[in-house]
Amino acid sequence: MRDIALVDTFNLRDLGGYPTVDGRHVRWRRLFRGAGLQRLDGDDLEMVRALGIVTAIDLRTDGEVEATGTYPVGRLPATFHHLPMIERIWDLDGLDPGALAHDYLVDRYRDMLAEGAPTIATIMDLLTRPGALPAAFYCAAGKDRTGVLAALVLGALGVEPAAIVADYHLSKERVERIRARALAASGAGASAMVAQPPAFMQAPAETMQLLLAWIDEVHGSTPGYLASIGVAPATVDALRAALLG
Repeated sequence: MRDIALVDTFNLRDLGGYPTVDGRHVRWRRLFRGAGLQRLDGDDLEMVRALGIVTAIDLRTDGEVEATGTYPVGRLPATFHHLPMIERIWDLDGLDPGALAHDYLVDRYRDMLAEGAPTIATIMDLLTRPGALPAAFYCAAGKDRTGVLAALVLGALGVEPAAIVADYHLSKERVERIRARALAASGAGASAMVAQPPAFMQAPAETMQLLLAWIDEVHGSTPGYLASIGVAPATVDALRAALLG
């Protein structure tokens, strides 16, 4: 039920079913995390149409959108929001070849929590608006920007930390397929993805474990982080009301 098995678009997944610490579960078919949804076409487009998505949120940079286009709202009517999580793709110049993937990634994710704070706060509000669900958010590979946002949403819902880590790590096999596709392609988005060391594309569980631990250490909890960037407790309550069953 979790993977939406498309032909040419990988890593589209349902965030439903995850257990919360208070014994509830995230509702199925309400919120999706994805990758490269600007490419939807043919049978893939029809499969996504059946999901009934009414809100599409693109987390990619301006340059990526200019290079490869946006969600196909002309064929899949939805309210579209372009809300970049970062201003530009990571600069890998000078990267230590011996750097551990999870150390590098968690540093970037912590940067993202600061740089992307306005986007994160806006999205939390968007997801609680009447009629906003089902919704999908996505980036290029669906691992980093999408993975961080998914972790924050699940954390706000009170999902068990082990489930948040497991959800992040699910991207590993899907991203391998995305990278293989990118190797055969060209363009800014493909080049940026191929430039990353393969180890950085593995969605190592340690990365999300370290990020969640850092959030708890600095902010006390995910809701604590969200409060620090201006997300009201009432918004978190509304998100839980909309997504938990």
